[in-house]
Amino acid sequence: MFEKLIQADQELLVFFNGLHNRFFDVLMYLMTHFWFWLPMLAVVLWLMWKHYQKKLYLVLAFFALSVVITDQTSVFIKNSVQRPRPSHNVEIKDQLHLHQYKNGNVYRGGKYGFVSSHAANNFGLMVLFLYFFKPVKRRLLWIFPVWAVLSCYTRIYLGVHYPLDIVCGAFLGIFCGLLTLWFYRLSVQKIRESENENNTQP
Repeated sequence: MFEKLIQADQELLVFFNGLHNRFFDVLMYLMTHFWFWLPMLAVVLWLMWKHYQKKLYLVLAFFALSVVITDQTSVFIKNSVQRPRPSHNVEIKDQLHLHQYKNGNVYRGGKYGFVSSHAANNFGLMVLFLYFFKPVKRRLLWIFPVWAVLSCYTRIYLGVHYPLDIVCGAFLGIFCGLLTLWFYRLSVQKIRESENENNTQP
């Protein structure tokens, strides 16, 4: 059963990685980087600032907390499982189309790939964006799942992650995002209780 799952994972990778052309080779490499999405995120943060004002600093603190939790947890799992990335796997790397720089070097990513930190971070942030952006612009919420999926698909397209790395990383990110929201709600509740106590004091 496990061997069939691994085989299917590799076959899916080879299939999706093989759907490439020169235009998407460049675009997918750019899309895998955080800075590519900065214009979109700048607009999102501006809209959130208009809604939350000074409270946005507290909101962003929990966004940062989510990234810390997802990144550190995914790295711990990577180093524990030690599943080589497809770009480092001698059995499959020659079947893949990998991104090549102008100087001839090949982009392969780090040594281990399960689970994907990229997927964990992005899906963790997606959960928070869906929660905090809902009262800002509900009709734009679709942007965040699309962003998370597209930015993670680039990792398969570039041959540096198996689909299973992405799927498990996404579930990890969703869990960590929900955990971060729980911390946020708990913190807000404590702040309100403290404010109420101060207001009731003579």
